[in-house]
Amino acid sequence: MGNERHKKLTQLVHVGKTKMGLTDEAYRAFLGGVAGRDSCADMTVRQLESVLRAMRKHGFDTQARRVRPDEKGMATLAQLEYIKGMWAKCARNKSDAALLAFVNRIAKVRSPRFLTPETARRVILALRDMTAKAGLDPDTSEATHGKTIE
Repeated sequence: MGNERHKKLTQLVHVGKTKMGLTDEAYRAFLGGVAGRDSCADMTVRQLESVLRAMRKHGFDTQARRVRPDEKGMATLAQLEYIKGMWAKCARNKSDAALLAFVNRIAKVRSPRFLTPETARRVILALRDMTAKAGLDPDTSEATHGKTIE
């Protein structure tokens, strides 16, 4: 348990170093000033906690890191916007309910927000086929924006 806590705190200190923009020299001086040691490996859990408290006082927020959807295994915002844009151009029934039914049929999920990058690719490929069948070129902005950029 203590070893796992030490590892987690060490990781947070290293993230803090990066987020605070500390050079290696400044980082080692910071550690030495706070804990009397210039390496996390040589510190106790209590010393690591002191370093994190000091980093927080100097602006490092351990809660500030936002996880992007694709880091959680979810479709990217660009994929979701592409799906919505193509749906608006090529679907006969442009309602949200129809889009949900389409996504469910292709990817077996109840909403686009539950798509993974892979299932989003399948939905995009199906929409590209629909777009081509509707007589639009899926590789131009006409498919997603309704006009061509020249």
